Amino acid sequence: MNMLSSEDVIRIHERLTLEAFDSDDPISPPGVKNEGMLESAISRQYSGFKDVLKYPDSISNAATLCYGICNNHPLHNGNKRTALVAMLCHLDKNGLTFTAAVTQDELYTFMLKVAKHTFSGKKKTKGFNDVSDAEISAMKKWIKKRTRKISKGDRSISYKEFERLLKQYNVTFENQKGNYVDVFKIEMEKRRKGWFGYEQVQVKRKVANIPYWPSRSVGKNLIKSVRKKTNLTYDYGIDSTLFYGKEATPDDFIMKYKKTLRMLAKT
Repeated sequence: MNMLSSEDVIRIHERLTLEAFDSDDPISPPGVKNEGMLESAISRQYSGFKDVLKYPDSISNAATLCYGICNNHPLHNGNKRTALVAMLCHLDKNGLTFTAAVTQDELYTFMLKVAKHTFSGKKKTKGFNDVSDAEISAMKKWIKKRTRKISKGDRSISYKEFERLLKQYNVTFENQKGNYVDVFKIEMEKRRKGWFGYEQVQVKRKVANIPYWPSRSVGKNLIKSVRKKTNLTYDYGIDSTLFYGKEATPDDFIMKYKKTLRMLAKT
């Protein structure tokens, strides 16, 4: 099972801080308030006895991480937002994601219940050593009903992440005009040099003009179209796993669940 480090959580917090900088609800002041409380939240993933984890499956492990960050209050501000994105990254690292049926309002309510310690309800605490165990058990059930295994096909990501992935294959966005941008691919082409030789020449070709909304996510169909036009598909040796890598970035979740994060900022 893949877990998050304190560095991972701090990076998530920093990305959230940058995203909220110019908003009506900036994370101010940002940063870690109590390193001990942060380490305590992170260490919940490793709780157990000898080689037996207390939270041995990825869903309960992600839930306890979320619970710890949210309720330990290790950050000056943005604890709930950081806890939510950390949980989403944890699930993603272990091949899980929320289904499309889960609304941002539902995730907002989920985080409020976690923060208020009301997730399990008083009647559901019997048989548990403490309230946190009951709450994490209830969180696990809630998450499990609403998640699925990540598909290996195209998935929605942020424009920033899409541009980063394309640059690895010498594909760039240029000439932005309004809400559209040109897509160029740089390739090496063999050309005749003189009468008897050839040379490799770098050639840049425009392959598409696409909608460009940096504050939104890129739809699956658009990603599929650009990959096809730039020869970044399975037929050319670039399958989805190779193209996307193993994990989504915090930026992807920050863009996807922007509404939820904005609502949490006001609580």
